[in-house]
Amino acid sequence: MKNLVLLPFIVLFVTATYGQLNVEENFRVTPEQQISLNLKFAGEITVVQWDKQEVKVNASVYVDNGEGNSAYSLKSKESSEGINIFSDFGNYFEQKENTVINNCNSKTEISYVVYVPKNCKLKVKSITGNVFSESFSGKLETDLIAGGVELKQYHGELVLKTISGNLDVTMDKANIEAQTLTGTIYSDLDISTTQNSKENAMTTKVSGAVNNGGERAKLETISGNIYMRKG
Repeated sequence: MKNLVLLPFIVLFVTATYGQLNVEENFRVTPEQQISLNLKFAGEITVVQWDKQEVKVNASVYVDNGEGNSAYSLKSKESSEGINIFSDFGNYFEQKENTVINNCNSKTEISYVVYVPKNCKLKVKSITGNVFSESFSGKLETDLIAGGVELKQYHGELVLKTISGNLDVTMDKANIEAQTLTGTIYSDLDISTTQNSKENAMTTKVSGAVNNGGERAKLETISGNIYMRKG
């Protein structure tokens, strides 16, 4: 009799529980193509470089407490100039808008590990994502809103932009253009400055060369801090 009583509760528990969805997609690219990632809602976006001439995206997806996992997909559009890889949720959030906004217990977490070729041209665009890489070579560009960037080592050109996140870059040789509106610029680098000033009451700019200069490192944030560290 006890088994008959417990069984309905077990069934109800299982059907009300949603797990994490793991998605993996591979995309072939040529050395000339720019790789654009548009990962709208994200947590950490980890960029790893490898010797293959392809992009692999691993996504760990948990949308709306798991209820919206099936709405998630990765899509791509290709042209002669490059490939655009982007996350897609269909019309899930439009349909669930009132529920998601009004339900403080709703939880969405999406994290990415993205493998890209060495010496590639990569652009990452996200509303909430934080970009991290242990080592990057090539050209890296970001267009973020509420996320930041952390680079432990890089060789190449940087064009990093965010609105409210921090930019934290370890560098060796570079021509720096750093600017923040309401944040602070911190650095232990020996910079031969061409400009180090406040344009107005809030905006801070630093321009100059590190170790006799190198490729451009343009770092721009509105309300975040900029950290430039010795490599």
